[in-house]
Amino acid sequence: MDFKRISETILFAALYFAITFILAPISFLPFQVRVSDALIMLSAALGTSVVYGVFLGCLLANLFPVGYPPNPLDVVFGSLANLAASYLVYLICYGRLSLRRAVISAACSSLIITLVVGSYLPFLILPRVELLDVLWIGYLGVLPGELVAQLVIGVPLLLALEKAVRR
Repeated sequence: MDFKRISETILFAALYFAITFILAPISFLPFQVRVSDALIMLSAALGTSVVYGVFLGCLLANLFPVGYPPNPLDVVFGSLANLAASYLVYLICYGRLSLRRAVISAACSSLIITLVVGSYLPFLILPRVELLDVLWIGYLGVLPGELVAQLVIGVPLLLALEKAVRR
């Protein structure tokens, strides 16, 4: 990695952490909208610097959650979910971006994060967990926020960035 890519990675890690920290009341807990996940979509245009940056930013955000002690499950698996989701967006869109690819990759990325985070989140917040808890609190608590972050915010952000770069 050259200096430029390392700098970009650090920049995206810092952006991810800062957005998550500033919006902490909605970035954590069972029904969350982690707005910083909108940055995942930028890996479609900017490449692996964003992939590694959102991974590191998520790792830091989960290591230092506001008002809660860090949970090892969230630190490890939440961060790995972001890494996988961002890398998938990169694979689907990088070098061949279109609205269709952006929407498909945002939906797939949202599903990855929902399945990973939603599978362990109920175990972090409930004393006893049943299958319906994982469905209602885990998956249905995380998916809407991910779709807002990635489809509603991330895709337009990506398309605006791509348009600005073309000029």
